[in-house]
Amino acid sequence: MKISVLYLGRIECKKMHLIECQHENEMIKSPISAILIEHPVLGNILYDTGNSPFFSKEYSKYVLDTYPIPEFISIESALKEKGLTLADINMIIISHLHFDHAGGLRYFVGTQAIKNVFVSETELKNAYFQTMTDRGGVYIKSLLAVDGIVYKPVEEDMQLADDIGIFIQNSHTPGVMGLLLKTKSKGNIIVTSDTIYTAESYDKELPPGSPINKTKKEFYDNLKKIKDMKQKYSAELLFGHDYEQTIAWNKEGRFE
Repeated sequence: MKISVLYLGRIECKKMHLIECQHENEMIKSPISAILIEHPVLGNILYDTGNSPFFSKEYSKYVLDTYPIPEFISIESALKEKGLTLADINMIIISHLHFDHAGGLRYFVGTQAIKNVFVSETELKNAYFQTMTDRGGVYIKSLLAVDGIVYKPVEEDMQLADDIGIFIQNSHTPGVMGLLLKTKSKGNIIVTSDTIYTAESYDKELPPGSPINKTKKEFYDNLKKIKDMKQKYSAELLFGHDYEQTIAWNKEGRFE
């Protein structure tokens, strides 16, 4: 198994949207990323897809004002840097269906991957309810209902292979899927996605300062879950939007 962290540009927003902080106008760089897993049995797996290429027209004024996107790199370009095309992807796992994770699904229309999109069943139901009742916010209907898409709902934690596990979290959104990866060079890796945005959030136990979570309790409950998993598996954590970590792991290139 070979793993690459793909850098797909960034958002620049108020830090309070990601982490509680004293200065409400303090800004933060928030990377957009995906993980490419080249697996000897399952083929090429992509975890998340980044933003839509049409974000400036497709995203609402609220999204663009709250989460400005000064840098966009397409998932197609990021895969090309690894010597792969869109058609080379066999499976897509979407951590959750917010715009900056599901926006690149449209690139895969007409490929085998679009018929093999894994997502939490709870998350899928929530996203469709929100968008179909005009309460979408950071869910955007056109990103979810691309031509030919076939979702594979995941009801509970599962093993895709001996070295790839999916676990479901109830924080940030109801059903964020994290990964447990067993690697040779880095040992066990827990991918938290957006339930824990950054290392600072984890180390200082700071929830988001904005109401993206329904309650702070859900953040702290999930934080305990991640801490317990980290200890159980002696794992390193890969956070959802930590700029320094994403850039560092991206620069490492492929690792096993």
